Amino acid sequence: RIGLTNMGAVPVRATASEQALAGADRTEDAIQAACQHAADGTSPPADLSAQPDYRQHLARVLSARAVARAAG
Repeated sequence: RIGLTNMGAVPVRATASEQALAGADRTEDAIQAACQHAADGTSPPADLSAQPDYRQHLARVLSARAVARAAG
């Protein structure tokens, strides 16, 4: 499971990435491709720290790092 916070009113799961990873090889390319969908369907807020598009970018990058680390 991949959970995301501060991507909307409540924490959400990156279900598109989870589905893309199910049964997939645990290669770096497969993980990167799957995590490109981590921010799908999110509506992150804008504030002084970051704009929504940057938060979505971070969701993709940090999800890929976390999955790669968990995959060993």
